[in-house]
Amino acid sequence: MGRYHYWRLHPLSLDELPEGISPQEGYQRLLSFGGFPEPFLAADEREARRWRRERFSRIIREDMRDLEHIRNIQLLELFVDALRTRVGGLIVLSNIAQDLQIAGKTALNWLHLLEKMYLCFIIYPHTTHIPRSIRKPPKVYFFDNGDCMGDGGQRLENLVATHLLKRLHFIEDYHGYSCSLRYIRDKDGREVDFVTIIDGKVIDLIEVKAADADVSTSLKYYKKLLNPERTVQIVGNLNRSFDQDGIRITDPINFFKHPPWQLS
Repeated sequence: MGRYHYWRLHPLSLDELPEGISPQEGYQRLLSFGGFPEPFLAADEREARRWRRERFSRIIREDMRDLEHIRNIQLLELFVDALRTRVGGLIVLSNIAQDLQIAGKTALNWLHLLEKMYLCFIIYPHTTHIPRSIRKPPKVYFFDNGDCMGDGGQRLENLVATHLLKRLHFIEDYHGYSCSLRYIRDKDGREVDFVTIIDGKVIDLIEVKAADADVSTSLKYYKKLLNPERTVQIVGNLNRSFDQDGIRITDPINFFKHPPWQLS
């Protein structure tokens, strides 16, 4: 104990762009190619596809095979593809398991193995002080934004998730606070994409929209219910930032341009 500090390294982000790359260019690269240095710096779709395919092959066909005896690698690859198309959605493992004709316990085991290999990460619902909250289905996001097989809105949500997790890990590793990233959804369908929690206190409520600048009614509802320090709607295509009813509506570049060093 005390001989070393544990640091988690993440892919590049909007507050950690290489010199000579503008925030606008960096944002487009992160959306298209992800934040791992090789595809990000190459900024070439063909090279990014090759890099991603080789990374998947090594993780699934070599590294995971060494950790766990997996009889059917092809089914595992189909399982990963099913997760890639469901980024930002509630993951009902029993449905995926039924589609692939595998046991539910196998699907859960595979999901945790993928998380251990830093291919994806899981966030769970925040339930404290949430009436009629849902408690079980997780959401899954990928460390490489290029792994997301969804539309532009899903890629943006995945990008925001990776940035938030990176910030929370830094706050844990450097400042020593206990942090978690969650989402909120209740049985009436009111949902907020992300909740950041530091030492048990709700800090941010964050909703992500591709182009809609109209403030989410769910965001307004949970702002009144939870009284967070910040309430933000991040809009991918936004002409200018503004405030409405105590909620900041802004774009990803402006929201993430400042690194989280300032926390005391």
